Amino acid sequence: MRAYLLQVHRWLALCLTPLFILITLTGIVLAFKPVVEDLAPSAYPGEVDVSQLTRLVSTASSDGNIRSIERSDIDGQWRAPGIGEYRLSDFERVGDAEDATGAFFAWVKDFHKDLLIDAGWLVEWVTYAMLAIMVAGVFLGWPKFSQSLIGWHQWLGVWLIPLALLLPLTAILMTLHVGRPDLGLQRGAGATHLAQGIQQASERYDLTSIQSASRFKAGSVLIQTSDQTLVVGGGQVTPIDVESNLPKQLHEGLWAGWFSGLFNVLAGSLVLGLTLTGAINWLRRQRLARSSQVSGNAEVLVLFASQTGTGQGLANATAGALEQAGIQVDQGALSAFKPEDWQRYRQVLVVCSTTGEGQLPDMAKSWVKALKGDQLKDVSFSLLALGDRRYSHFCAGGHQLQAALMNAGAVERMPLHEVDGDPSDDWSVWMQRLAEHNGWSLQSQTLERQRQTCQAKLVERVRLDEALDADSPSSYGLILEVPEQTRFAPGDLVQIQPVPGAEPRTYSVGSSSDVSPGRIRLTVGLLRYENEQGDEVLGLGSSELCLNWPVGESRELDLVSHPGFNPPEDSEQPLILVATGCGIAPFIGFLEARAAAGRKGPVWLLFGNRYQEGDFLYRDQIEALAQQNVITDLDTVFSRDGGSQRYITERLKQRSDQLMDWINRGAALYICGRASTLGRGVDDLLYGLLQARGMNAEEAALELQRWEQSGVMHRDLFD
Repeated sequence: MRAYLLQVHRWLALCLTPLFILITLTGIVLAFKPVVEDLAPSAYPGEVDVSQLTRLVSTASSDGNIRSIERSDIDGQWRAPGIGEYRLSDFERVGDAEDATGAFFAWVKDFHKDLLIDAGWLVEWVTYAMLAIMVAGVFLGWPKFSQSLIGWHQWLGVWLIPLALLLPLTAILMTLHVGRPDLGLQRGAGATHLAQGIQQASERYDLTSIQSASRFKAGSVLIQTSDQTLVVGGGQVTPIDVESNLPKQLHEGLWAGWFSGLFNVLAGSLVLGLTLTGAINWLRRQRLARSSQVSGNAEVLVLFASQTGTGQGLANATAGALEQAGIQVDQGALSAFKPEDWQRYRQVLVVCSTTGEGQLPDMAKSWVKALKGDQLKDVSFSLLALGDRRYSHFCAGGHQLQAALMNAGAVERMPLHEVDGDPSDDWSVWMQRLAEHNGWSLQSQTLERQRQTCQAKLVERVRLDEALDADSPSSYGLILEVPEQTRFAPGDLVQIQPVPGAEPRTYSVGSSSDVSPGRIRLTVGLLRYENEQGDEVLGLGSSELCLNWPVGESRELDLVSHPGFNPPEDSEQPLILVATGCGIAPFIGFLEARAAAGRKGPVWLLFGNRYQEGDFLYRDQIEALAQQNVITDLDTVFSRDGGSQRYITERLKQRSDQLMDWINRGAALYICGRASTLGRGVDDLLYGLLQARGMNAEEAALELQRWEQSGVMHRDLFD
């Protein structure tokens, strides 16, 4: 229910934003009227000869259709707007009655009430919608304050809701005539002329301090004196207690002169601010959701199938180099373009990574599986395959994609080019070959190194858990000292080769060179398993790090950038961090970076492990960050503690409305843990949640693909 309410809230507000802005802006301007009036000179002294005034109105009526007359505070003359200014003593017309300030406020009031097109009904219904959106917004805000645009939007909307509701609520009460005193209006009574109304009122009340008289509702006349308000109609004179009309007093800021006017300016500014921040946040989400760039007349399509973000970076660099040479390019994720889209281009350039045991990146698996027949018949393509020879199945993902494309009828324009390790040099060679093959004049291109080899000294190693049973896993926190000029970010990867000839082992970096220069944090679980003979065996890489590497000794390692799992550049973007066990490794760095940021958005951390007392890794640090409001929402689940929920996916399902709410508001979802448990569980959960919200199976799968392509969802999974 909350998710549907959010959709209604968002789209109704978005559609009505232009009208909200116009109505609110004019309301803010009108709120200055009591300020101007309160600061204006006092009423002109001296009593008014009412009989003379009646004759003056009759005289002025001969000059035009007089609808109102008012006494000037400056010289005591009488002004009939649009007709002229008169001297009461001899009825002489002495001026044009130009009151620029009054005319301006009158124009703004007409704009505010009916948009100058007699659309008062529309303004009324928009006001109802504004009130409904504000009330609904109270139930949709972030649970805690965050230093972000949407955080301010929600915090102000929730905690200042009485101030925000002031203007639309009182406007609705006024349209319903709630609080309005009896005006003595009579149906069917003829119109009362201005002079007639003044004359009738003077027979019953003292009008020697009269300030103005004007045509009013139902053909009546409204008379203002220094101490009372009268309505004359149908031969009846009704005194009105203006101050008893509380909705009008509150809406127009009349209850305390200049102070109440400025108070309404503040209320109007709040409503305007909520409207603008909501609209701007929506525009931001739309920008973030773009997963492809299509110009419509490009001859080359550049695609990536990336797991960690390296492939995406190379595809962007490729497209940039071609555009510099004047070649029209479209670009995006492989899964963002259907096979039939490929037919529009003279050739397609693809950058493909390899993941796991020689597998395609996740974003490419379903796309390749859906290829049928000769959907890519005669499409010309060239492929750059990323890999590392220290691993088995070198560049296997790229070769799988190559075979799938050719089986679907595509033609290889240039032989597949393999990349070993850092792609900088191989990418430059590939670009040179593309230029030669196609006759392109490309400038010499270089890439920032994505792999750094450096000496690292182990300066600290601590056990993070307490063994509560015989099969408890052991988790260690390590601090490695590297040269201070070394650049790294949370989520980057450290690769070590435990023994010569062995495949490298990869671990997530849990620190930032911007926050802790020269100090890399690793979180490593000591792998234990039984071989076929029943003997206990320790993981080769984890045992080297957790047990064998002496503190104080330096060793060589590779530091690999992982842009697909780094924190977002915008420190105000909301984060959902989901981790189990040692999957917390990169998120400690995420949180430290947020703590160091001057402005930071909300963070929802969900962590699962076995025992709370033994396996709550980094407990003190996490709880301290929650106290500091760096972690704005903390959920923990421990499978062996006997609670009703054993796994973090169960907690996510329980809070599914909040999960979708955060994602719909622009949050980035990061998932780190075992692929066979957490990865599969979260995939199934999200797939089910999207279907429960009205999507069919294909639409849900495509939506999850879009999340990955647009940076909504990031996964770093291992087994």
